[in-house]
Amino acid sequence: MTRFSVVIPTYRRRELVLRNVAALDRQQARDFEAIVVDDGSGDGTAAALRALDPGFPLTVIEQENQGAAEARNVGARAAKGELLLFLDDDMEADPALLAEHDRCHREGGGIVVGHMPVHPDSPPGLLSWGVGWWADSRRDRLVASPTEIGLDDLLTGQISVAREDFFRLGGFDTTFTREGLFGGEDIDFGYRALKAGLKPVFDPDAISYQYYAVDPADYLRRARETGRSEEELVLKHPEQAGRFDAAPAFHTRRSRWLLGPLSAAPLWASWPLRSLVIRLVRSGRRDFWTRRLFFGLRTMEHKRGARLARRELSTGRAHVLAFHAVSDLSTDPVLAEYGVTPQRLGEYLDTLSQTGWSFIGLDELIAALDGRAALPPRAALVTFDDCYVDLLESGCEVLAARGVPAVAFAVAGLTGASNEWDRHLGARELPLLDGEGLRQLAARGVEIGSHAMTHRPLARLDPGEAASEAEESAVRLEALGLPRPRTLSYPHGESSPAVEAAVRSAGYSLAFTVTPGAVEIGCDRWALPRVEVLASDSPRGLRLKLATARWPSRPRELAWRLARRLR
Repeated sequence: MTRFSVVIPTYRRRELVLRNVAALDRQQARDFEAIVVDDGSGDGTAAALRALDPGFPLTVIEQENQGAAEARNVGARAAKGELLLFLDDDMEADPALLAEHDRCHREGGGIVVGHMPVHPDSPPGLLSWGVGWWADSRRDRLVASPTEIGLDDLLTGQISVAREDFFRLGGFDTTFTREGLFGGEDIDFGYRALKAGLKPVFDPDAISYQYYAVDPADYLRRARETGRSEEELVLKHPEQAGRFDAAPAFHTRRSRWLLGPLSAAPLWASWPLRSLVIRLVRSGRRDFWTRRLFFGLRTMEHKRGARLARRELSTGRAHVLAFHAVSDLSTDPVLAEYGVTPQRLGEYLDTLSQTGWSFIGLDELIAALDGRAALPPRAALVTFDDCYVDLLESGCEVLAARGVPAVAFAVAGLTGASNEWDRHLGARELPLLDGEGLRQLAARGVEIGSHAMTHRPLARLDPGEAASEAEESAVRLEALGLPRPRTLSYPHGESSPAVEAAVRSAGYSLAFTVTPGAVEIGCDRWALPRVEVLASDSPRGLRLKLATARWPSRPRELAWRLARRLR
């Protein structure tokens, strides 16, 4: 069997792909074939390739334009090699490229990537300089920390994988590059490969030189489509929402004021500025201000693409209300704010209903986050932390009278006990529902979730202990005859990336903090926001809290202080 199949998709870059194929003739390793898929170029690319007489088997496949991901999949299906090496059409392989990939696979690599410096013949200018700087920085970083290969490093410009593994993973997802769109399919494939246990390896001696000749206007279009693809990636892999917290951002107040509003405006609104900066870059300028303006525009277009995708993919948003006790705790020195009377709970629900809010259940929220169903306008999910006895005795009647579904989070290790976590602070004793009470609560339409085992802040625990709290609480609630909980509320609202990963691994579909905000597609499902409802909140004040929940922290805090004065 042939050792390598080099798969090269191309679209309207005839001269570049001819350089690519010619460079392969200089490979030290000779046991390979090359497959070039012409993705509807219509510029004579396929004929020019067939006119070549290389010293290795060359297959040229023509298809209607279907995007780079489908072109790679088509090439892989035609491949005969044990290993697939995907190269972009603007790459020129170093003579040792295949030999280095071969060595890495023989040494246990599952998915191998190499160094992609800019070709010295690339047109000089800001973009080739920027890509060259990125490539060298990437090499230096991965050489220094070879075990820290991230998803953004697993790029289809140069990547190899066993043919068997490629098809086991299902190949590239063609929806990311549909209709000529750019980006996302490589990160998606890399993520699936890592989940499947393939070992990533970076080899700095596996070199392909990128002949970078991208026009600045096309570069900005790609930035916009990258923002779009990242939103689609989160929809497919919700657990990856947090990885885009480090997406391109404006670094100065001036750029935030100038370019931030433009990223939310129609494309034509930024046309004059884009045209000016594109002309500057095309002229060859790469001074400080040109660099700052251009890469500010890149951030603007990235944010525009993300916003447009969120609008297109959106199924609406929901605000999640966080209640605690359903009783009068006004005389308690610790818990006064955390108890609302049954009467006040009814007033909250009635006021929201009368002002256009719709109460949803957990199934509806999950369906919306999955992109399977749209939420009604002003959707709200009602939740209760701790599962005090008063929820069954008083709260259920208020909910049932209004047909409001709810989720209640039980402290699994303290069922039938009391609020031990508050007692040392001087709080009065409040009984918690036992197993029978929780089953009655579930029978009355309240879904039971987990509030961990002991109500300790999980983010302050040893990672193993935090993971045990998440897993054991689910097992304990299931042992009480309840369905395995789909959701968890972090005790005291505290979480961390490590805790969120443990909660995800324990099988929870969602997890809630008490960080203000609204839930919508793209949110980190294991750090969802909620709006805490306190005894000092009047019904009108609660409406203001909901209206401002998505505001930046400082204005929101001022609005919430005002909310407490609205009686």
